[in-house]
Amino acid sequence: MLVVFDCWHGKILCVDLSSKTIGEESIPQEVYEKFIGGKGLGAYLLYTRTPKGIDPLGPDNILLFMTGPLQGLPAPNVGRWSLVTKSPLTGLFLDTHSGGPLGREIKKAGYDAVCVTGISSSPVTLVIEDGTVRLDNAENLWGIGTYESTKKLHELHSDKHAVYVIGPAGENQVLFATGSCEIAHQTGRGGAGAVLGSKRLKALIVKGEQKINAVDVSAIREVNKEVNETWRNLDIDFKKYGTGHLVEIANEGGQFPTRNFQNGYFDEYEKLDHELMAAEYRIGNHLSCPNCVMRCTHAFRTTDPDDSETTVESSIEYESLGLLGGNLGISDVPTLLQLNYLCDDIGLDTISAGGVIGFVMEAFEKGILTEKEIGLPLRFGDGANAIALLKMIATKTGIGETLSQGVKIASEIIGKESAQIAVHVKGLEVPAWDPRGRLGMGLLYATGDIGASHLRGWPPTSAPPNSTAVPLVQGIWDSRVDKILKDSLIICHFTNRIPISIEQMTRALNGASGLNFDGDSIIQFALRIETLARLFNIREGISRKDDKLPPRFWEPQISGPRKGMKAFVNKDDFEASLEKYYEVLGWDENGIPTKQTLQELGLSNLEG
Repeated sequence: MLVVFDCWHGKILCVDLSSKTIGEESIPQEVYEKFIGGKGLGAYLLYTRTPKGIDPLGPDNILLFMTGPLQGLPAPNVGRWSLVTKSPLTGLFLDTHSGGPLGREIKKAGYDAVCVTGISSSPVTLVIEDGTVRLDNAENLWGIGTYESTKKLHELHSDKHAVYVIGPAGENQVLFATGSCEIAHQTGRGGAGAVLGSKRLKALIVKGEQKINAVDVSAIREVNKEVNETWRNLDIDFKKYGTGHLVEIANEGGQFPTRNFQNGYFDEYEKLDHELMAAEYRIGNHLSCPNCVMRCTHAFRTTDPDDSETTVESSIEYESLGLLGGNLGISDVPTLLQLNYLCDDIGLDTISAGGVIGFVMEAFEKGILTEKEIGLPLRFGDGANAIALLKMIATKTGIGETLSQGVKIASEIIGKESAQIAVHVKGLEVPAWDPRGRLGMGLLYATGDIGASHLRGWPPTSAPPNSTAVPLVQGIWDSRVDKILKDSLIICHFTNRIPISIEQMTRALNGASGLNFDGDSIIQFALRIETLARLFNIREGISRKDDKLPPRFWEPQISGPRKGMKAFVNKDDFEASLEKYYEVLGWDENGIPTKQTLQELGLSNLEG
C-alpha cells in the first residue's frame, strides 16, 4: 500500500525521450523506509530499472535527478541534489552530487525524483513547472556553453527557475563531461553530462510552488539552530576562503598532486596562496548554494580564454587548483582561473580533465607521445597549450578523440607502457589527494563504488602511510557511513567543517518523516546502500581484482614531507586491509556480499 509521508510525495516523474511520453510512478512506503532518497533511493531505482550490460550512452540507460527528504525544509545545508546513472567513463554505478536549487524545485514541483530514459530525435530541454511538464526544442542552444545557455534559459523563463545544463563536451559525449547547475555547481564525476548529451537533453528547467511538509518541523528547526550557532562561533580559514585554503594543508601533508602525481609536494604552491588569490581576484560568494550559511563558493575574476577583452567569473575550488594546478605544474593564477572557467563552460570535470592533461604531459616528456601525435608540444607548466588541448578534447579533434575517453581507455589505445602513468581507479581519474600522503587513503580509493573519490569517506588519521592500515579499517567504514547518509539526505559534505553529526542528521530525518531511525539503523542503512552499489558493479563485471590502485601509487614520492612513501607499507598490507574491509561489511574474500548479509539487509530479492 502506498503511504505518502509528509516529506515525500511518494511519486517520481518519468520521461521517455524516444517516445516523448511523460508520466508518473508511485513509490511504495517500504522503499522510502529502506532507501530514504538521494544516493540510496537512486541506487535502488538504477539497479531495479536497468538490466545488466546496457550501453551507458544508449536509450536504456536512465538519468535519475534525485531529491532527499530534507529538500524544501528548514534543514541545514540542503541546497543540493544528486544525479544517479550508469557511468559512461567506468561502466559502473555513478552517483554525483551538485549544489544549486534544482533538487528543491523538483521537490516543490511535486516529485521526489525525475527519471529520464530514451533518446530524443533532436535537442530538447525538459521544463517542469508546478502542474506542467513539457519538452521544448533546444536546437538554438546546442553547441553553446553553459554560461550563455544558463543566461538564455533564465531570460526565457525566469530567474526563479532552477537551470541545469550541459555544454559542448556533453553534447559531443566526452566520457568525463559534466553538467552545470546555475553555472557554479557541477555534477562533476563520471561523465553524467555525456549521458545527457547522448539523449540530446540539453537542460532541465524547474520551478515548483508546493509547500513541503514535515511530521515535526520543530525538530528540524532545532537541528538547524544548533548547526548555525556552531558555525557562527567558528574561526577557520574555510569560513573565509572556501576550499582554496586546502592547498597549503594538502601540500604540507604530501598530498597535493604534482606533475601527474609523480609527487605529492608542489614547490610552487605559495603562488596559489588563498589570501593572495582572494585579495587580487575574488569577486564574491554570490554563486553559493541557496539558503546556506557556509557560502563557500567564491567567484574569481579572469579573462575569457578566447577573448582577452572580456572579463568572466571562474568559481575555482581546491580540487581544480590541485588537478589543473600542481598536477599540470601550473602556478600562474590567471591561467588556472581560465582553465577552470573553460572546463565549466564547455562542461568538463576539472578532476578528470587535469588527470588526462597531466597524463599527456608526462607521456610527452618521457617520449611516449610526440608533438606530431599530440598536435602540439605539451610540457608541464604549459598553460596555453593545456587550454588548447582542453578544446581538442571537448570537440574530439585529433588526439582529443582518444583523450575524451579518459586516461584508462586512452592508455590502452596509446600503448607503449602508458598504462604505467595512467592514474585512475576503475577508470575514474584520481582527485587531488595523493594517497601516499595519508595512511588509509588508498583503501578509500580502491574500494570506491564509483572509482577513485575523495567523497567516499576519510581516514581517521593524518599520519603518513608508514605503518599498517588494518587498524584503521573500521574507522574508514565509519566515515563512509557518514558520507552515505549525507548523500542520501543530500546534505553538503562540507558540513564536516561545522560539523554536523550523524545524530543531528538522524533527528532531522526522523522529524521530516516520522520514522524512528537510530544509530544502529543508520549503520544498517549505509551498509544496505554500499552493498547495493556493489551488487550493481558486480553485475557489470567488477571483482576483487578491480579494487586496486594504479602503479603510480606504488612508486615512492620523490621529495617533500612524504619523501619515500608509497600508498601502503607494502602490497601485503594493502591486501590485508582490503580483506578487513570486506569482513567489516559482511562480504566474502572476493568482495561479494554473502547471502546472510543480503538477507539481513533486505536485499536478497535483488541479488542477480
